[in-house]
Amino acid sequence: MKRINSVDTIRGLSIWFMIYGHIILFWLRPEDHWLKVWLYAFLQPIGATGFLFISGVSASLAFKKNQYTKKVPIVTMRNIYLLRAIFILLIGLVFNFFVAIIFESGNLANIWCWNALQTIAISLLLLWPLLKTSKTFRILLAILIIIANQILLEMLTPYNGQNNLLGVINHLLFNPYDQYIILNYFGILVIGSVIGDIVFDLSNTDNQQKRDLLNSNKGILYAFFIGIGILIFGLIFQFPSFLYFNSISSIFYSIGIIVVALAILIIIEIFEYFKPKKSYKYLYFYSYYSFTIFLGHNLLLMLFFQQLNAYLTIWIAIVVGNVLLGLLFRTMYKKMGPKLSLKAIISIVSFEIVSRFEKKKSKAKMLLK
Repeated sequence: MKRINSVDTIRGLSIWFMIYGHIILFWLRPEDHWLKVWLYAFLQPIGATGFLFISGVSASLAFKKNQYTKKVPIVTMRNIYLLRAIFILLIGLVFNFFVAIIFESGNLANIWCWNALQTIAISLLLLWPLLKTSKTFRILLAILIIIANQILLEMLTPYNGQNNLLGVINHLLFNPYDQYIILNYFGILVIGSVIGDIVFDLSNTDNQQKRDLLNSNKGILYAFFIGIGILIFGLIFQFPSFLYFNSISSIFYSIGIIVVALAILIIIEIFEYFKPKKSYKYLYFYSYYSFTIFLGHNLLLMLFFQQLNAYLTIWIAIVVGNVLLGLLFRTMYKKMGPKLSLKAIISIVSFEIVSRFEKKKSKAKMLLK
C-alpha cells in the first residue's frame, strides 16, 4: 500500500502549527502577547488535535495493512507496535526530565507531564486492544472518554497540588491542563483510528474501484458531513468556550476541522483533481521527520527570546524560517533519508529487537524438543 498523501499533509500541517506556535510563544515581546493569545485560541487545538488524530489514523492503517497482507504474524506485529510505543514514552519522559530541570527549577513532579510524545505513547498502548473492535464501538467509546474527562476534571481540580490520593490522580490525569491531557487526546486518537479504517478501504483499491467504492460505500462522504456537524457543535456549544484550549467545545471544534480537511484532501486525491506529488512535498517533510522536528526545534526557541514584535519581525522570522527549514528538510531527505527520522529509527530498532528475540525463542523451543 502506497503512502497516503492526505494523511501526510494533515500530520505535516499539525507539526507546522506546533513549531511556529512555539516560536511565537518564545520569540514574541511580552507587550505583544495579545497576538499569541488570539492565534493560540484558534490554531493550537487544530495543531494538537491533528497530531494525535493522525497518529490514530496511522496506527489503524498499519494494523489493517498487516491484516490484509499477512506479512507479519499478529503476535509479532503486536510486540513491535507495543515496543515502539514504549520507546516513544521513554523519549517523552527524558524530554520532560530536561524541561523540569532547565525551565521548572528542578520540579521533578513534572517528569510526568502530558507533552505530545508521552500522550501519543500511552494512547497507542491503550489503543491496541481496540483496533479489532467495530468503528461504532470506538466512536462511542471516544465520545464517552472525552465527556468523562470534563466530569473528572471538575471533580478533581479542587485537589490539585494536594498530597493525597485524589491529588495524585489529578496530577496523573491533568498535569498540566494546558497540554495534551490523556483522556481528551486518547479519545481523539481513537476517532482517528476509525477514520484510518475508512481510509484503508479506499487506498487498497485501484483508481476506478476507489471511485466505485466512494459511490457505494460513502464512508468518507459521511465522515465529511459528520465532521461539519461536529465543527458546528463545537462552535456553538457553550459559545465562545471553543476558544479555551482543552474545553469540550475546543475538542469538538478541532476534531471537526481535522475530519473535514482530511475528507476533502482524500476526495481530491481519489479523483486526482491535481497531481499531489509536488503539492504535498513541503508538508510531507514535516510529516516524515515529525518526531525529529518536535524534539529538534526546541533548540531554536531561545534564539530571539522575547525580542520580536507582532507587526513585522515575527512574520519575517516565520517566512525566513519556513524557507530555511524547508531547504534543510529537503536536504536531509535527499542525503540521509530515514537515518535522521526518529520515527523511522524507532520502528527499525523495534523490529530488530522483536525479530532477534523471536529467533532466540524459536531456537530455544527447538532445543527443548
